[in-house]
Amino acid sequence: MKKLLLLTLIVPSLLMAMHHKSEPIIFYLDMDIAEGKSDGVAEFVDYLVSAVKKTEPKTMYYKYWISEDKSKVSLMEVYHTNEDALFHMNAFDKASHKEQFIETFVITNFQVMGNTSDELKEAMSAFTKDHRTLMNGFKR
Repeated sequence: MKKLLLLTLIVPSLLMAMHHKSEPIIFYLDMDIAEGKSDGVAEFVDYLVSAVKKTEPKTMYYKYWISEDKSKVSLMEVYHTNEDALFHMNAFDKASHKEQFIETFVITNFQVMGNTSDELKEAMSAFTKDHRTLMNGFKR
């Protein structure tokens, strides 16, 4: 329920800030912190945020949340287009931190929201097949 509330509060404001013709792609991940990895999570997330901010100028939203007991992390990423999301996936695939990410976080849920291209679906197939298109809604 908290996740739904979070998405309900954040996504509309993101979409309102975007140009009316854009078709954003949203990644929403729930992850468990792997056993023995909790001590270094804050520093690793700081590194990830800094790296993405420096190397991916078209990533418009990239934020992590941690549970009170420090055992779970949620990540939300928003891209203007399929191409921007695909750029991120290709950068992640080649990144020096990819293995550390996979060793640190156990992905329990990964939703991709938006009109994803076949090329993006293929690039993400090792991580998720849960692609969701907009049914209905509005923005003010």
